[in-house]
Amino acid sequence: MGSARQEEVNAIDNWYRSFDNETPVSLTDEEKEITKQEIWEKIVPTLVVEKKRGPVPMYVKMMARAAIVVGIVCLLVVLAGKLWHTTTPAYATITTHNGEQKTITLQDGSRLTLNAGTTLHVYNDFASVRNIALVDGEVFFDVKTDTTRPFHIHNGDFTVAVLGTSFNISAYAGLTKFTVGVITGKVSVKKDSSTLSILHKDRQLVYDKTQQTFVTEEANQSLLAWRSGRVILNDVSFSEMAVLMKKNFGIDVLTQDNRIKATTYTTELFKTMKPQEAVEVLAAIYQLKIKKINEGFLLYQ
Repeated sequence: MGSARQEEVNAIDNWYRSFDNETPVSLTDEEKEITKQEIWEKIVPTLVVEKKRGPVPMYVKMMARAAIVVGIVCLLVVLAGKLWHTTTPAYATITTHNGEQKTITLQDGSRLTLNAGTTLHVYNDFASVRNIALVDGEVFFDVKTDTTRPFHIHNGDFTVAVLGTSFNISAYAGLTKFTVGVITGKVSVKKDSSTLSILHKDRQLVYDKTQQTFVTEEANQSLLAWRSGRVILNDVSFSEMAVLMKKNFGIDVLTQDNRIKATTYTTELFKTMKPQEAVEVLAAIYQLKIKKINEGFLLYQ
């Protein structure tokens, strides 16, 4: 009997340890109560209450041990079942290559135009909230009005919420600015749980991720220039200029000169330009020389 009991305990211990590599289950208070009730209902039928006084018969002890084993097994099965059925909402990934633009229509009728080098996650479940994650890039949103299903765009700590409107979000990972500009309607812009601003038509919010400050102002005339094939460099750093050149023309722009790195760049280019033409225009404006290196161009004085 002792040997059989030890084998049972060892078997249970081994099975329990097999869950060590599983992700811990996080249950709400309501789920905990339901789980307790499920386990108790499975244990109760196996219990035998001994009302007589005196020594407890061996078979009663064995049944009690069996009830404990059943309880442990039930707990593990219930918890494992909850773990295995916990899933993350599925999404479709939409991307554009460097130099490419694309317009897509979502299941709710909303139309999204993606600028070059953009990555979006469009979540499949639009039942109560229409969720989009702007991972990297720039998108013009023309959102279909639906008062029962808010439309949320997430980018890191930022959330832009709308019901039906059109607006532009620039959120390239390599740029220091996060910009939301409203064309029609209104949107709210939040960072974490704090509302930064409610933007109306022809207004924009520009958040400086380095300084962690923001301004709201009249929407810049160049806000949607990219949709007509223009690339606007507006007082951007060398590293930001290099990001925009990569995204729009698919080339690397490099330098080893600290003075060139310290320069800010303002100019207008066109996506119809060949990559080398775009670099040549930029270099001419700032009186720089260029040298072709592999898939990129080196700027020097």
